Amino acid sequence: MNPLQMLGNGHPLLQMMQGMRTGANPMAMLGQLTGNNPIMARGMQIVQDKTPEQLQQIAQNMAKERGVDLNVMLRQFGLR
Repeated sequence: MNPLQMLGNGHPLLQMMQGMRTGANPMAMLGQLTGNNPIMARGMQIVQDKTPEQLQQIAQNMAKERGVDLNVMLRQFGLR
């Protein structure tokens, strides 16, 4: 069982990851998840209008700052 499966079917993170696999619009999904949360709203501002390459670099930098191997994490989520 991967980490997402342990969250349960109704968890928003699981719904977002499933949407990514099916080609759903990720910005629309994130917008629904943010609601009125100011931290999430700031996160949305950071990623808006970024190229896929820029987003990948942001994710790699964030993972590196936290000592996380992004490729390992993606494999755990079944995305690679």
